Amino acid sequence: MATKYPRLGVSRDPELERALAETRRLLDEKETRSAAAQVRALALRGAESLMSRDDPATDFRRRLYEDFDVTPSTSDPRTFKAPEGEIDPDDPYPASDALRWVRGKE
Repeated sequence: MATKYPRLGVSRDPELERALAETRRLLDEKETRSAAAQVRALALRGAESLMSRDDPATDFRRRLYEDFDVTPSTSDPRTFKAPEGEIDPDDPYPASDALRWVRGKE
């Protein structure tokens, strides 16, 4: 069906197939007229549920986004590997420079 909105491709892997099968009977008939409609309904309900639940981790991520427009890192900063070799005297703090750039301060 034609739409003015961009499409989103989703792979129908075994986990998604199981989720579709298990939720089909829980949704309204118009929400399950196609797999795409069902995925859309589940995404909207999932987002609503995520935004309304009382979970410290979710609240923390929401506050970071709303207050600072950032998301938490996806890896443990303690595992950061420092660059090897000699320090460039013209750029002695490349990681700090990168962090300032990411934060929009340069």
